[in-house]
Amino acid sequence: MKLEGKVAIITGGGTGIGKAAAIAMAAEGAKVLINGRRSQPLEETAAEIEAAGGIALAFPGDVTKTEDLISMREKVKETWGRLDILVNNAGSGIRKPFLQTTLEEFDYIYQIDLRSVFNVTQVMLPLMQESGGGSILNIASILGVLGSKDSSAYCAMKGGVVQLTRALAAELGPSVRVNCICPSHIVTPMLQPMMDHFESTGKIDKLNKLFPMKRVGYPEDMTGTILFFASDDSAWLTGNIFMVDGGLSCYC
Repeated sequence: MKLEGKVAIITGGGTGIGKAAAIAMAAEGAKVLINGRRSQPLEETAAEIEAAGGIALAFPGDVTKTEDLISMREKVKETWGRLDILVNNAGSGIRKPFLQTTLEEFDYIYQIDLRSVFNVTQVMLPLMQESGGGSILNIASILGVLGSKDSSAYCAMKGGVVQLTRALAAELGPSVRVNCICPSHIVTPMLQPMMDHFESTGKIDKLNKLFPMKRVGYPEDMTGTILFFASDDSAWLTGNIFMVDGGLSCYC
């Protein structure tokens, strides 16, 4: 198994991409702590992993609060004694025209989508270094590289994650690798309202035709890439910004 003996933390691990990543990593032998603000989906994900023979720990907490992050780090250290993989997946989104986006909304997206990646990494890094190094994987978005109308705050934050990835890769190598995945339309709870709108208005086929792969993505479409960057298969790769987008960026 690719991740036998490894310990991973996944933020936003109760649903969507984070849940799929946690299940896939556990299936490859990793011990997984899944973090999020809501206990129920975390517990359900942990139970699903354990039912399949994996090892998982649900840890509710807010990635915007340093005290929660320190408690999470100490829980991992106390339980498994090391940290090898960190997946910064927690995030939120907003779609509003620039002139209608308030500073309060901008600050909220900043706290969740960019500041938390900086803070989680800063809190967890010493334990990873004590463990001999590892892999940090930041989940950004194609909108961190490309532009889109009505998405100025989101684009700014995900662009910040992209550049933070590059800066950390340059600073933390060779013992710690830092890479970034940029998905496009992945059907998660955050995206579901938009998908429901396309379905109800009869435009879902039009959306699917935007992709060379002729469909939107699902969390399971992310797991192969996540496992690649988490494992030694990518041992000489750091600072990469990798599009997982069904080919959508070919048109941009």
